[in-house]
Amino acid sequence: MLLKLRIKNFALIDELELDFSGGFNVLTGETGAGKSILIDSVSFLVGEKFNREIIRTGCDYAYVEGIFEIKNDKINYLLRESGIDNDDYLILAREINQNNKSILRVNGRTTSLSFIREISKYLIDIHGQHEHQSLLDEAKHIDILDSFCGDAFKSIKIGYRELFEKLKSIEKEIDRLTQDEQLRLRKIDLLKFQVQEINDAQLKEGEEEELIQRRDILKNAEKIFSCLNLAYQKIYSSDDYESAFDSIGSAMVSLEQISQYDDKLNTIKMAIEEVYYKLEDAIESIREYKDKIEYNDEELNEIENRLDLINNLKRKYGKDIKEILNYYNNISIELEELEKSDEKLEELKKEYENILNELNLVAYKITNIRKETGIKLKEKIEAELKYLGMEKAVFEVDITEKDKFDNNGKDEVRFLISSNIGEPLKPLHKVASGGEISRIMLAIKSVVADVDSIPILIFDEIDTGISGRTAQSVAEKMVLISKKHQILCVTHLPQIASMGDKHFKIQKIVSDNKTITLVSDLQNQDRIDEIARMLGGAIVTELTKTNAKEILLLAEQLKNQIRH
Repeated sequence: MLLKLRIKNFALIDELELDFSGGFNVLTGETGAGKSILIDSVSFLVGEKFNREIIRTGCDYAYVEGIFEIKNDKINYLLRESGIDNDDYLILAREINQNNKSILRVNGRTTSLSFIREISKYLIDIHGQHEHQSLLDEAKHIDILDSFCGDAFKSIKIGYRELFEKLKSIEKEIDRLTQDEQLRLRKIDLLKFQVQEINDAQLKEGEEEELIQRRDILKNAEKIFSCLNLAYQKIYSSDDYESAFDSIGSAMVSLEQISQYDDKLNTIKMAIEEVYYKLEDAIESIREYKDKIEYNDEELNEIENRLDLINNLKRKYGKDIKEILNYYNNISIELEELEKSDEKLEELKKEYENILNELNLVAYKITNIRKETGIKLKEKIEAELKYLGMEKAVFEVDITEKDKFDNNGKDEVRFLISSNIGEPLKPLHKVASGGEISRIMLAIKSVVADVDSIPILIFDEIDTGISGRTAQSVAEKMVLISKKHQILCVTHLPQIASMGDKHFKIQKIVSDNKTITLVSDLQNQDRIDEIARMLGGAIVTELTKTNAKEILLLAEQLKNQIRH
């Protein structure tokens, strides 16, 4: 629902802020007052093409902002996917400057024209100058028909789509397996070579680190032996002086003689003992390491060759041995699949045929339901068109079979219309009259109102060429639809204007040699005066005012009957 519309420097509008109600909003005014400017501003807001000519003369930019309350799952999904917070409210804003540059925002966040248009598809239907009308988009006709097919149909369609997605997945796998045979054979040769090369290396995780450590030991064997030997002599064995080990042993014996006199002396003695025995273990470790170490040129060469092999494999298959082994596992599986692809291909082809047959059956069932529903929809819409003054109109739901399956089945659905006797059926976008298009949409909306998810409908030319009882019928249908949808309607007919829940008057005035469009929210006597003007034209008498008051009273009673 559109809650508020702010407009600045747009065409003849200087600055304007309007609050709309739910239900039926009407906009009236004298011919030439600029009633359609408001509709144009909404069209601008939701992404229609406009250039800088819509900027008010003497201004640098035009700006339109709309605040909407939204309860549409699709819009909420689109906002979430784009990371935009909404809290059930949507603020769209668009500005255009003299350089023809547009700035668009959704909830304060700059966005693209395409995103605004995507959102607005689920937000507003504008019916007037063949723009922004979902009815004229034949791709949407199938959705309109399907929305009328009932809940059981929805379940069938969900099952169909699951089968269709499965079929596409198998088709993709078949395409992968039936790639060029020479390419497949070359891939097999390459994978065999890679598998063999990695397998021959007999790699083990952690091996490279161990080899590098062993290589460093062998390269520095002389230095390691010399340092260990010197350490051994200093700690344990020396002909020139008492070794560190012997000195600590002597200290331990001395402390042993006095440790019984004081706990502190005993603690010192125990600490020295701990050092003595740890040093004894270290001396043994030095002796063992020293006795084993030796330079082995042959072993070093083997290690260098092994590390060269590992580095060569790393350049080809991964940054370390773990990655190389993962790659080995993956290509082994791929090689097995390629070598067995003929067998797997036959299995997939059989599965494809089975699913295709099942899909055909479900698609056939969907087509039959659509055809049956199409007949009912035709009858209901023709009845509505007759009620709306198009007695001779013939409406047809044209369902033809397509060459290929898609997400909706195998049907192409188009709505066709013949407005007058003798005229051939033709697509809706070829209907010349904006008024006729609006009434056709009104008829369809009347039939599918309960399942139509677009919350806002705007009508600009719906009363073109109608009057009397037909005008009253159009007004009543709008009231009926406004139970489920918000309606904004520009009209010059009192029958329609009197049925509005909120009434705006648009007028053009001249101030300081500038033409300005003003919009007033009519209440009480002002509304009576405007309906009287619409009834009587230039001359408004007390009688027309009395008639206007009576029309508004009767309209209120009729609205209550329709809505309750």
